[in-house]
Amino acid sequence: MINKSKKAILDNLIKQIEYHNNLYYNNDNPEISDAEYDNLILKYKKIINENPDLKTLNDPLNKIGGTASELFSKFSHPSRMLSLDNAMSIEDVRNFEKKIINFLGKDNKSIEYVAEPKIDGLSVNLIYLKGSLITAATRGNGITGEVITSNVLTIRDIPQKLKTKKPPNNIEIRGEIFMNKSDFIKLNKKSDNQFSNPRNAAAGSLRQLDSTITASRPLRFIAHGFGENNNENYTSYEKKMNDFKLWGIPISPYLKKFDNINDLNGYHEKIDNERSSLPYDIDGMVYKIDNLQFQKRLGFVGKAPRWAIAHKFAAETAITNINKIDVQVGRTGSITPVARLSPINIGGVLVSNATLHNFEEIEKKDIREGDKVLIERAGDVIPHVIKVIETKSKKRSSAPKPPKLCPVCDSKIIIDPDEVVVRCSGTFKCDAQIVGRIKHFVSRSALDIEGLGEKQINLFYNEKLVRKYSDIFRLADKKQQICDLEGWGELSFNNLITAIQAKKKIELSKLLYALGIRFIGDKNSRMIASAFKSTKDFDAFLKSNKNIQSEIDISLKNTDGLGPKAVLSFNEYFGVNKNREEVQNLFEQCEIFIEEKELIDSEISGKKIIFTGTLTSMSRAEAKNVAERLGAKVVSSINKSTDILVSGEKSGSKLNKAKELGVTVLNESDWKKISKL
Repeated sequence: MINKSKKAILDNLIKQIEYHNNLYYNNDNPEISDAEYDNLILKYKKIINENPDLKTLNDPLNKIGGTASELFSKFSHPSRMLSLDNAMSIEDVRNFEKKIINFLGKDNKSIEYVAEPKIDGLSVNLIYLKGSLITAATRGNGITGEVITSNVLTIRDIPQKLKTKKPPNNIEIRGEIFMNKSDFIKLNKKSDNQFSNPRNAAAGSLRQLDSTITASRPLRFIAHGFGENNNENYTSYEKKMNDFKLWGIPISPYLKKFDNINDLNGYHEKIDNERSSLPYDIDGMVYKIDNLQFQKRLGFVGKAPRWAIAHKFAAETAITNINKIDVQVGRTGSITPVARLSPINIGGVLVSNATLHNFEEIEKKDIREGDKVLIERAGDVIPHVIKVIETKSKKRSSAPKPPKLCPVCDSKIIIDPDEVVVRCSGTFKCDAQIVGRIKHFVSRSALDIEGLGEKQINLFYNEKLVRKYSDIFRLADKKQQICDLEGWGELSFNNLITAIQAKKKIELSKLLYALGIRFIGDKNSRMIASAFKSTKDFDAFLKSNKNIQSEIDISLKNTDGLGPKAVLSFNEYFGVNKNREEVQNLFEQCEIFIEEKELIDSEISGKKIIFTGTLTSMSRAEAKNVAERLGAKVVSSINKSTDILVSGEKSGSKLNKAKELGVTVLNESDWKKISKL
């Protein structure tokens, strides 16, 4: 029986994680720290581990941040560049192994791992054709990045030709470009522009339009993987990486193979103790399955491979005083209490603010203004309060309570008994929420409009130049008003309009994501967009065509992996006339399109397939993964539009219904022939 209390907590965690996933890449100014974000993930995973019946297919951790800038040419990666899921404890690592064993149907003695430090740098993809470097690109959103070949050619660690007489015809070599800590200090001493940390210095140096500037910066490179390649028959990740070293590609000197989780954890502790003496910043260890055939079978889910995980190090801490506690209003109306601190240096960064998460957390930790507290920081943004160290000797201040009215718009505060987050009810009149949504719309993870960041949006909103999404595409008509603003001129105006014009061609899934609808992240937006055959269908949907609305609703509910909350949220958003009208305005101003995905040439390409019963040769998860690789669409319920049902042992009502509807039924043997497993 489902624990309703735990489910409510889990649902709220999912909402918070999705909210902060959206903000993380929003102009490099998220609301919470990496440590606080990791803490949310830790809580989420703990509840799932303790209550597996609450596991949802609507996983909130399915995003890769960043998109390609218009200042650089775009590059479509031959194979997707993935991000990594995080493990915050050894229990998380054991859970990672358990999922692998269940997926592959193996025991833990069959699995070997390779461990290497997770360098805090900028991920790049190097394309070698017959041994010569022809293209270098940033990761971007994992599918499309920026071409930075001329800049990468200035980095001495990266060979222009591989040192081998028999190079592969073509290969993608992935790695991290970074800056040593000592080089970073030297650079900041002689530079007028002070970088906040080595990673920002490396990223800023690499994304220069003038490659001579990049050449003057002490950038380094270490490979940590590979993508698509031809004419190679490797079975071991370790063996392939060691061959990279022979070819002149730097690999981590700390790369090491292990055959059990305990030894992995011991290595994690060893490197953690030594990391202050390492020449470059690292924030954890990466564990990968060594067997490349296993990697291929495992594939990926959402943003991350199933065969790798990042085991993070503990965050840095310091003690300081809370001078004041106030609140801020987020894009979704969430009211978040924030501690204003006596500035304290943590890991080289001066910290003056810390998130208090929610009012329940304040009560739980018994936090007051004037208290001396332990602060934790693991990133470049707002840290969080771990606990109170010392209280005032005199009478303490009273505990802060949620406001009854929104501090921004005076709307009533909604307090849901099933949530720990309180929200402003003024969704469409609260300036904080409106501005937050516009910032998300132009953010790097959404439309990525260069030069239109948080500062500019705040200014344009206050000047009433941008009050809704469509206003952005009308800024070209506001030249005089913008040029008269402090800090603006004709050149900066023209650059902004050029950047906006470059973003007027928008994929439907990207537009849906940019709208900032609750529960509609990158993955869900793609699944929803796929329910529409063309933008004409979407236009008809906007204009309240009842037939297509009903058809789309059925299609969405039958999409495997798209949860009911996402479907409900989508329908509620477009049930508001003003929202539909605004999206219609965007359709008139921009070129909205649906990406045509090239299906793999197989006998099930483009067909709807459903699995039922128990498969003996592979897990259900692996079977679905294989079907999607072969171009099929995996659905969760059966109807007349279903093409194939794969029946395993102990199949029940779905098998009977398939026979009634005349759906093609395959047994496991038939499926293995099709999937070639």
